[in-house]
Amino acid sequence: MEMYIASYQQEEEEKARLRQRLSKEAIDLALQGRWEEAEAINRDIIEKFPSDVEAYNRLGRALTELGDFDGAKEAYLKALELAPQNAIAKKNLARLTSLSESMA
Repeated sequence: MEMYIASYQQEEEEKARLRQRLSKEAIDLALQGRWEEAEAINRDIIEKFPSDVEAYNRLGRALTELGDFDGAKEAYLKALELAPQNAIAKKNLARLTSLSESMA
């Protein structure tokens, strides 16, 4: 039993390190304005960690920068579904809504 617990803990630590590494990579790409690559990394994170609110927020930002406002809105709504009080998603969703209204 102890061996199973140790193995599980090691696996969880490896997952946490992977998530942290991918998140840092996504942030670095965004800071360089490499939005397509940032989008891809954030989608990869979401595939591996479906409840990663920060990845949905970063995906929303990347999609906004790429002009995919519907996709960005979807990403922010998913972030709010996971974390209803998430200020970043709320703020960016409001910004997208006012942007789409001004473009109409």
